[in-house]
Order: sequence, then C-alpha cells, then structure tokens
Amino acid sequence: ASNLPSVMDALRRFFESYLSSLDGIDAILLSDRCGVPLISAALPERHWTVDLVVKRGLVPSFCQAGDHANRAGLGAPDCAICQFNQMTVVQMSCQPLVVTVVGRPGCNIGLASSLLSDKAFAEQVARLQRVIPNDLSDSSVQA
Repeated sequence: ASNLPSVMDALRRFFESYLSSLDGIDAILLSDRCGVPLISAALPERHWTVDLVVKRGLVPSFCQAGDHANRAGLGAPDCAICQFNQMTVVQMSCQPLVVTVVGRPGCNIGLASSLLSDKAFAEQVARLQRVIPNDLSDSSVQA
C-alpha cells in the first residue's frame, strides 16, 4: 500500500471539510477495532474530544460489547450512542473499521448516526476499508 499516506491525508482533509457542514458535530475518528486511530478530524477548539475518546478506550469497549452481545445471541450492534456531560459519542461498526462521531451535548444524534448513509461520506470510508487489511476485524481485544 505505497499510496497509503496519500490516501490517509486525502481522507483527513475530506473529513475536516465535512465537519464544517455538520452543525453540532465536533470530530470524526476512524479507527481499527482495537481503538488505534487511523484518521481523525476535529474542529480546532474541540480536538480534545478525540484525545478523550482514544484515552478512555471507547472504541475497543464498543467492539467488546458487540462481541459479547453477538455471543449471547443478540447479534452484533451496528451503532452505539453514549452521552457524557461535555460530549455525545456515536460509534458505528464498519468492518474492519469503527467510525466514531463526537458531537456536543444535545447534538443531532440522528444526523451523526446516519453519516454512513451519506453517499460521499460512505465512499470515503470505503476508500480506507480497501487499504486496511481485513484481518483487523478479527483482532478484537479479549476480555
């Protein structure tokens, strides 16, 4: 994947420009199932939200909860929503990736959770899916 750095840079720029059209949405993070950030874009004054999501381990927790739900016969969740005092976090499974959208409290959760339905957004995520090895989807952290 010799063109991986250019793909990653182009995707970061796309997500940064996309943020300006999403009222109440502060950051977008694409990571693997272990929570390793691959691309993040955030409004400059709210970049701390991405750091907090990564430091708190929200992505691997989402993946572990999905794995446990699936083992219990409930099926794997496509989306999880968490509300905190200073932010709302929407996580979406997009194998082998997890898309995390961080918004302000009271943001439009429907908008955040429907980003993968947006054609331009979905095309950009698909670009990254094509260059990330599929075996990352099997690298979930075991409890």
